[in-house]
Amino acid sequence: MAQEDGEEAGIHYIMFKMDEELMSDISISVNDRNFLNGYSESPVFPMSLIDSVKEYLEYVTEEVIGVPTECVYKVNRRGKEVTSLGMNGELEGMPVDLLKAARNRHSDLDYFVRIDVNITGRGGKWTINPKDVRFKLKPTITLKITQFDSEGKVMFSEKLKVKEFGRLRTREVTSRDGRVTVRKSEILYPEDVYEMLLVVGGQYIEAYKR
Repeated sequence: MAQEDGEEAGIHYIMFKMDEELMSDISISVNDRNFLNGYSESPVFPMSLIDSVKEYLEYVTEEVIGVPTECVYKVNRRGKEVTSLGMNGELEGMPVDLLKAARNRHSDLDYFVRIDVNITGRGGKWTINPKDVRFKLKPTITLKITQFDSEGKVMFSEKLKVKEFGRLRTREVTSRDGRVTVRKSEILYPEDVYEMLLVVGGQYIEAYKR
């Protein structure tokens, strides 16, 4: 369905999730504790790259639905944009306004868009011995774009998965007494995640551009 000249769209929600095991290069677990029983290290996304992610998703959406598109935000009482916090594998700094609220807040827009990006790891494992386990995880990225009209009716909703990425190796070793497990992994760095987004975004445009 062709869009009309002068129309505009706003991306009100981006859910960008990444499996934490793909982003943590080392994790230490104390197996006989229920509290403060783990530690892990993950690279931090620079704000410049977070901005690039949003700008690229705006570009992909605009190419697919055919109208100018920008991220739109809920604003708190202090006038600050409300964005995702980056907890539990979620990318920080993304717009997180609910559709109904966004429609009320941005009544000048013709369309609203929700984007879901999910990066997961799939693969096998083999056991050297019960306390030495090794994995090979193959990252997969899925992109879903859903477009709503000004009344909240779905106009477009499609997803695309890309799996052509190299495997990441992980080794998990447990101490002799079974108390401590150390997991050392090859991981996805922020630049790798962005490159994966470029791949799936390009294929999404080819598949669904109107």
